[in-house]
Amino acid sequence: MPKVSVIVPTYNRAHVLRGSLASLFEQRNPDGTPVDLEVIVVDDGSTDDTPALLADWDEPRLRPLIRPHAGIAASRNAGVAAARAPFIAFHDSDDLALAGRLAVPLEYLRAHPDIDLVIQNGRMLSLDDDPTAPGEPWIAPTVARTLAARSIGFGEVFRWNLGQLQGMCFTRRSLEATGPLDPSFDILDDLDLVLRVAIRFRAVFLDVPAFAYRRHSGGIARNREKVRAESIRLADKLAREFPEAMAKLGPGTFARRQARRWAKLAEIRLGEGDAPGARAALDKARALRPAHLGYRMRALWLRLRHGRG
Repeated sequence: MPKVSVIVPTYNRAHVLRGSLASLFEQRNPDGTPVDLEVIVVDDGSTDDTPALLADWDEPRLRPLIRPHAGIAASRNAGVAAARAPFIAFHDSDDLALAGRLAVPLEYLRAHPDIDLVIQNGRMLSLDDDPTAPGEPWIAPTVARTLAARSIGFGEVFRWNLGQLQGMCFTRRSLEATGPLDPSFDILDDLDLVLRVAIRFRAVFLDVPAFAYRRHSGGIARNREKVRAESIRLADKLAREFPEAMAKLGPGTFARRQARRWAKLAEIRLGEGDAPGARAALDKARALRPAHLGYRMRALWLRLRHGRG
């Protein structure tokens, strides 16, 4: 049995998949030996050369899983169901795993059996940039120093949107107890999972870069309106399903952050020429914080500038 199962969902990324997987197979322990892993590549109905690439790759640690197209959350769930190791990591098929991506969290989890999730930092590259370029950190240094000083939970994950799964390693028990990723989310299924794990289990943040994240100009995550709308729906879902977690966060804090999300969504919609949609979003922000002068002034400006149509 391998020590860690790495789940890699992929869809029509044959042109970058080989290098991405190679970065996983090159992972080493501190003594230089290969990390004992299995890599489960879930091909989500690719129509490019991905099936042939996986079929021809002579690598015993590679476990291809071919299935009809169903989305990234469903692919990740299928990978978790097929995993055999006591620890589970995720990887995106266009990213690169950096040195220590697996050895660092595995060592920490074995030494700290009370911890079920290790979150590492990463490098966020410019649009369509060279993955070998330095890039900017996923978690800024000032925030990273705060997070690394202690164990973290739901509040920190919620505040800082810690949802990059390619920098995380979970115990199998935490994923089994938490349940599957939610396929109703196209973008934030990862953050939803991490928040649900953090509600029930202890986590730590290690300021060690684990991945190089390649951003694409045409990627779905570039859809700012969809990201903002999903973040609002995610927060509402958590408040509905885990009222105890929201109670710890504080109703005032939740209302402020949710109102800010609605206000940002209003700005995005207005920038796209959707004045009615902007007014509707701003009404939500004002309902959450009726005394907020800024939201009231923006609503007045919208009425004067764009009317009620």
